[in-house]
Amino acid sequence: MTGTPATAALASVLQRRLGLTRNCPDGMRPLDPARCRFAGPAHTIRYLPLREDAASRFHPYTPDAPFAAAFERAAPGAVVVIAAMGHAGSGILGEMIAGSLRKRGVAGVVCDAGMRDVGDIAALGMPVFCAGPAPASSTASLMLVDHSLPVACGGVSIFPGDMVVGDADGVVVCPASEWEAASAEVAEREAIEAYVRLRIEAGHALGGLYPPTDATRAAFKAWQAAGSPRERLVIG
Repeated sequence: MTGTPATAALASVLQRRLGLTRNCPDGMRPLDPARCRFAGPAHTIRYLPLREDAASRFHPYTPDAPFAAAFERAAPGAVVVIAAMGHAGSGILGEMIAGSLRKRGVAGVVCDAGMRDVGDIAALGMPVFCAGPAPASSTASLMLVDHSLPVACGGVSIFPGDMVVGDADGVVVCPASEWEAASAEVAEREAIEAYVRLRIEAGHALGGLYPPTDATRAAFKAWQAAGSPRERLVIG
């Protein structure tokens, strides 16, 4: 997805700006590493361990269960975040539900449990991060109890509307109120790093270039003001 901030840069910016260190859900990996880049607001879904006396109330076949609405209310462009107690052996989504989400224009799925029909889901082209393949139905051990509420997924607190970003490095969660400022800082950081990369490739020593010092930042600004000439990487 063009314009999506790199997760590594975003995580660093959030740590520096806000002191956020628990913004990278762990225990998940992409079903298709070649198609794992996305960004969008979180639509949250929560599962709890199965309790026999409540199982029928929350079963997908029960007309007033929250199951269908939990998925159907995901807006186009949203990232569906599924907190399922980290049950790696439970297959939360299969081809049918994943296909429905794809048709709705969902940007991606992040789930701390397993997935069924992983080959078919990967073929949809929708980025999915999960704990891995799991043939067992989620109804054997879990029940979907609510959606659009704060959840804990992969050790991270995620609120509806938080911006969720994914790429080959993993997933990062950014508070919605910080998204514009953090994205702008990431863009600036990536521009400076591109300049540093060019100087390293030109044979300049690493010391002072990375991490960039104030002098390197000033040199970058001067170089940028001069039109970013490749043949002249240091201005002044």
